[in-house]
Amino acid sequence: MRPEAVLWGKAMQVKNIKETVTMRFFTVMVLAVTLVVCGQASAKEKEAPEFKTAEAKHFTQAEGVELSPAFGDYFYAELQKANLASEVIGEGEAVEDADAPKSMVIVGTITEYKKGSVAKSVLIGFTAGWQSLKMDADVQRRSDKQVLCTMHVHTKIDPRWDEKLMAKMAAKQVVKEMKTELKNQPR
Repeated sequence: MRPEAVLWGKAMQVKNIKETVTMRFFTVMVLAVTLVVCGQASAKEKEAPEFKTAEAKHFTQAEGVELSPAFGDYFYAELQKANLASEVIGEGEAVEDADAPKSMVIVGTITEYKKGSVAKSVLIGFTAGWQSLKMDADVQRRSDKQVLCTMHVHTKIDPRWDEKLMAKMAAKQVVKEMKTELKNQPR
């Protein structure tokens, strides 16, 4: 091999290494900038709640619905975490007259509850045998009892999971539908 060819080959190797390092650096920088921009775009500022107070009355249970009292406690605890209002008050607590137009009351009925079957869930699959909970809820303005929105929620979970998880999922679904309906209403 001629000495010029060896030098030429080493020069090409050095050039390729420099290009590779430059290209990798450029790629990493583009990814970093993209992540930062996407992160800022998707980060939502916490909106101030539209309502001053929210009161969740105990949901009545239709005939044949047998849920433990703990279900209600789990459900109301999840509603309190949802940032529906500046303050979540207990059932029957007084609200100042000035705050009544900016206060809401959530009332509802648990219309159906099916316990589910672990055997069906395991043997058949495809959500067969799952626990099912159906509930109707109304959001009313405290001052004039005007219905702001009505929701029909149907939650299904695996029968091996406990009521706490079902209450959590039902509350999140109620809050999601409530926020969507309240946003879409004309002011």
